Amino acid sequence: MTDLSRLKVSLTKHNAHKVALLLKQYDATEVFDKLNEVRAEPAQARKNLSTVAGDALPPVWKKAQALGEDAVDALVLVAIIFSHHDLITAMRTASMRKGFSGRIERDKQLEGKAYTNFVQIVDSLAYATRRDNKGVTFDFKPMFELPGLAPLVRELLELKLVDAQWDQGNTVAEEAARLDFNEVFGVTKDELVAWLNSDAQPPAAGAALLPKDEEFFGEESEGTAAKPFEFKPGHIDRDVDPVTRAASAKSKANRLHNDIQNKLFAYLKAQYGAKNVGTEQDTGSGTSIDVVTQVKGQTTFYEIKTGASVRSSIRQAIPQLLEYAFWPAEYRAHELVIVSHLPLTADGDRYLKFLRAEFKLPLSYRQFDLAADVLV
Repeated sequence: MTDLSRLKVSLTKHNAHKVALLLKQYDATEVFDKLNEVRAEPAQARKNLSTVAGDALPPVWKKAQALGEDAVDALVLVAIIFSHHDLITAMRTASMRKGFSGRIERDKQLEGKAYTNFVQIVDSLAYATRRDNKGVTFDFKPMFELPGLAPLVRELLELKLVDAQWDQGNTVAEEAARLDFNEVFGVTKDELVAWLNSDAQPPAAGAALLPKDEEFFGEESEGTAAKPFEFKPGHIDRDVDPVTRAASAKSKANRLHNDIQNKLFAYLKAQYGAKNVGTEQDTGSGTSIDVVTQVKGQTTFYEIKTGASVRSSIRQAIPQLLEYAFWPAEYRAHELVIVSHLPLTADGDRYLKFLRAEFKLPLSYRQFDLAADVLV
């Protein structure tokens, strides 16, 4: 009988996720010789990566390297979660569960250093859609959009199940479903079995938007009961490295968003002071704003977009900013700013001027110049 309590590894050692960096830079046979470069704890790294006889990495990691860097990030996250029964439980009992997404909250699913480290892991491996002082919101949909990942997850889960004394009386997929591993990923039992056995993508996967935007545009309910908007200053730096040419377009866009958010906060803090700038602000209606400033009684909402064009960024940002500011029929902001890394086009400028003039919408567009780290 499988005993998940046998899956244990230190949850208080930092840098568990940094093995992903090594797998992207070195051959799998060299990883354990390079742990000091990222200050990863050797025993923890070996346990997470499921070393086999002779202190070697199992073949699954070589296969992940061949699939690309996004596959490495995904498989490292799966490996870390399924290396400790407490992390499996935390993911299965995540708050605000909706499809592939959910939330790990401080002192609810995890506590102390275990919580702090796991939040950093999820964010650093690019599966966090929101991170604040109370928790991290994650979305696992990108995992299911990686062709060829499922067989590697099955291979890795087999190693973890064997460590938990699985009797191998059924298949890996069947045992994973029996143990409710589907709840970790946010899919049904049938979807998990189909994914692990045949790489079949769940029907809800495949959207082109960033995970945070998918949550917004895919919302099917009326959201949480509205409460007054309460500004809270502060920011938690989001991971932006490594951004490499081998990463997927979505992974690059996600990290670009984080880069702009980090730098925009620093820029606005220098302009207005730390007590007047905050990120990932709760609107009071179940959504969050990328960046907010409150200066002399004036509240400004900033929504960061990394679309391939100015038009696509404006198209996505406007409904979000309007809802953040006014849903449900409540006035929360004096100015709404779309922020992108792209310079505003003439057509985009005319469009926004028309909306301001005809509908009195307090909308504007600002480019964040990443070369100069300024808002222009």
